[in-house]
Amino acid sequence: MSIQQVAKSAAVAPSTVSRYLNGTLVLKGETKERVDAALESTGYVHRPRAKRTPPKRSPIVGIIVPELTNPYFAVLAEELIAAADQQSLSTVIFSATNLPGNERQYVELAQRLSLNGLLYLGTTFRNDALDEAIRANFPLVVVDEPQDSELETNTVFQDDYSGAFQAVSYLVGQGHRDIGFIAGSNMRTTQDRLRAYVDVLRQNGIDPDQQFRGTGSFTEEYGATVLAQIMASERRPTAVFVASDIIAVGLIVSASSMRIRIPSDLSVVGYDDIPAAHHLTPPLTTVRSPLPEMARAAVDLLVEAMKHPGMQPRHVVVPVGMVIRDSATAMSHVTA
Repeated sequence: MSIQQVAKSAAVAPSTVSRYLNGTLVLKGETKERVDAALESTGYVHRPRAKRTPPKRSPIVGIIVPELTNPYFAVLAEELIAAADQQSLSTVIFSATNLPGNERQYVELAQRLSLNGLLYLGTTFRNDALDEAIRANFPLVVVDEPQDSELETNTVFQDDYSGAFQAVSYLVGQGHRDIGFIAGSNMRTTQDRLRAYVDVLRQNGIDPDQQFRGTGSFTEEYGATVLAQIMASERRPTAVFVASDIIAVGLIVSASSMRIRIPSDLSVVGYDDIPAAHHLTPPLTTVRSPLPEMARAAVDLLVEAMKHPGMQPRHVVVPVGMVIRDSATAMSHVTA
């Protein structure tokens, strides 16, 4: 027998019988009597459907990045999303558009939204909202840029000092003695790269205070501007260590319009190995930032923090290495 036959016998709609049997409809009076009689006369046996267990929601974690127009942060964000997906985590991206206030607000918003954790990439020295999140045992990992915090938290960084040390040592090994240093804003990572630059020069008997040094913004426009400053400087360097590829891209692209030959007139070594680095003319010699490795380490650490709230903070430093291309040459090949 079927519900349709019971309904026909009771002179009601099949949905009425179905809802009555499933307990979602209360029948009274004559209608109830007719349905009960029809069930008895037809011999219909109701077999309740097994209740469907609602799908388990995957944990949702936030990713705060300074901006997405800079290819470095865009690629790192993509790597973090991919690593989170491998751990069955859903992600929400917050772009702070280079505004410190947004970085603070998004840390607070991640908690108000009851996200399960946070991967934080900031460019400011300090974010008080992070301290509040740490005190609340909110699972988070600070990635890429150290923070001046009262409290210790989980961190994943690349070895900035080692990368810069390798880059400047390479230029010294190529015979250069006048080596400039160019960077964007004065972040902790920039300070580590500058410290390595100074150490290498001093170890090789070169006075770092006598070298060209430029600090601006992490943009191609600044790279073009600083190239003009380099060429106009009283003690013009034969090589520069550019502590950010995005600046190096602007420098190399503008060199052709200024009739400056890279590397014959100026050797250039960058840092990050962004996608554009190997498409330049000449391709950029640079330090490769291990973004996939950093992303996996950060997500693994966040998952651990989500499973064990209040755990002792862990710190991961990911090693780096150089990618040798054509933008730097030995002094013997430099045109006088």
